[in-house]
Amino acid sequence: MTCAFLTHVGNHYSQPSVAVKSCEDLMTQSRHIDNVMMNQSAEQILKNRLRVKTSIDCVRWLAYQSCPFGGHEEGPKSTNPGNFIEMVKLLASYNKKVSETVLEKAHHNEIHVWNDSKGDIAYHCYKIDKARDESKKEKMALVLRFVDKGGVLQERFFDIVSVKDTAALTLKCDLSTILSHHALSVDNLRGQGYDGASNMRGKWNGLQALFLKDCPYAYYVHCFAHRLQLALVTASREVILVHQFFTKLDSIVNIVGASTERNGELNNAQQAEISRLISISELETVDGANFSQRDDADSAYTTMTSFQFVFILILMKEVMRITDVLCQALQQMELLTLSLALDPSNSYKSFNEDDICTLVEKYYPQDFTERERLLLKFQLQHYYLDVIKHPNLCQISTLAALCEGLAERKKFEIYYLVDRLIRLILLLPVSTATTERVFSVMKLTKTKLRNKMEDEFLGDCILLHIERDIADTFSTDSIIEDLYTMKDRRVHFN
Repeated sequence: MTCAFLTHVGNHYSQPSVAVKSCEDLMTQSRHIDNVMMNQSAEQILKNRLRVKTSIDCVRWLAYQSCPFGGHEEGPKSTNPGNFIEMVKLLASYNKKVSETVLEKAHHNEIHVWNDSKGDIAYHCYKIDKARDESKKEKMALVLRFVDKGGVLQERFFDIVSVKDTAALTLKCDLSTILSHHALSVDNLRGQGYDGASNMRGKWNGLQALFLKDCPYAYYVHCFAHRLQLALVTASREVILVHQFFTKLDSIVNIVGASTERNGELNNAQQAEISRLISISELETVDGANFSQRDDADSAYTTMTSFQFVFILILMKEVMRITDVLCQALQQMELLTLSLALDPSNSYKSFNEDDICTLVEKYYPQDFTERERLLLKFQLQHYYLDVIKHPNLCQISTLAALCEGLAERKKFEIYYLVDRLIRLILLLPVSTATTERVFSVMKLTKTKLRNKMEDEFLGDCILLHIERDIADTFSTDSIIEDLYTMKDRRVHFN
């Protein structure tokens, strides 16, 4: 107690003791504050990446399957918080590290949005179609058609938006806004494709006419499938028996569809077997809860087994089989007729140098200078002699395959003017099948229970579902790297 040295040292909290402890910490590098912070930061980064990976994988799976993400109530006490949270819980139940980083273990306010910027596209064509969604809102789907750098013809879903009405001017304003938002110039528009509604194809005030005023080379092509349908409908109206056939067919579909027993009977049993069982009174011909239903079913059965109905059914099957011929007959637009001069099918039998030059001079003067149009004539001569003898190009049957073949074999560098013209021709839309697929996915995505989905979320879900082949090329790590470069990120991933 009287030792001067010990009195100087003092207790554990004295200044000399604190100095000694600080010296020991300084000499022990593992206790340095930067190392401690670094270790904590590295551990947190791993947790951040794992948490985001889990969310991305759940989003991918749900979007690919057109499944809803959220539930009616997503709170911690909810009995059905929705697919996303339930899937995260499922993954957490199989992985302890995941369970320690997701849901209530996650930090709050860590919200991120991944925007995949679409690449620059030069010449392009758009195809649009309209349909009402489950909430009775008019939707416009936009599909972009273009040829990529590898010479591959692409048709990609681009966006879906609500429109207040279907007037041509309204649609043009909405389309122009979308194209501008994605840095796509109307000047590079080389094709328009939609159905034959008057507000679309109107010669003076239709949507196609309004765009042609801004870009005279944005050629409109009426969907061939729709034109064929109109031709068949018109023709059937002129033939009484055919018209009656479709009327009766519609009635039969309604009657059979109203009863699960009738539908099952029709799908699972063969006609001959049903007839045999009926003849020996082993099977009743109709079913129904009352006389009215049995009468309708009996009438439908009588119609289906009549010679006239079966004959016309077979006849219409043959008509549908030769629809390709009818489609070709409908393609009598001069632009398309001249384009056939580059058709590689039948060993380039349709090749015609004069028609190709006329096509360029009349329909694509802005895309070829006067000097290039003169040079094209000489290039075509060498091109024809080359491709018709080339072992990999002589048997090509479609223009799209030819464009891809020229790119693969670097022929586009030699015949760059021919290649440019082929790419322009490929932008002419001949069908709205892709937009029809968009609406099929929309019906799966936006249902009665999800009728309040906004356009942006709906469009993102449809995009992931339809363009799955592109989405699969983005690894989870690459998405996280994109998140890391975001200016407003609040969490470290590296």
